Amino acid sequence: MVHNFRKITDHFYAAPQIEPDEIDVAASEGFAAIIMNRPDGETPDQPATALIKDRADANQLPFVHIPITAPPQMSDVKATLEVLKAHEGEKVLAFCRSGTRSTTLWAYAVALDKAMPVNDILTAAMNGGYDLSPHRPALEALFAL
Repeated sequence: MVHNFRKITDHFYAAPQIEPDEIDVAASEGFAAIIMNRPDGETPDQPATALIKDRADANQLPFVHIPITAPPQMSDVKATLEVLKAHEGEKVLAFCRSGTRSTTLWAYAVALDKAMPVNDILTAAMNGGYDLSPHRPALEALFAL
């Protein structure tokens, strides 16, 4: 099966909408957790959250649903950071409709944690195909907290 898991760092990948059978691929490729950042029913062609969660459960992959419809809230950033910390050193796959919200949420969490300088965060996102340059001021503010 062909998938579109985009490497942002060695331990974080983002993807546009995935199908339940892509969870099997993620498990076989050594991912340790799945984060879903889209709300259920965002578009009619997307599989329901329950289908994705069931497939993750069948593969013994932790599944976390952090739906984002607007700029990330601090509670979403902290929830993402919790998942990243719980699986530090392991590969985590996050997805939404395009992967942009997932990458943005990762970037905010990493900036808040001061795990990477802002320039490195932006470069990693760009290398994965996501231009987060409009988020630089917010990332710098989070890094300064």
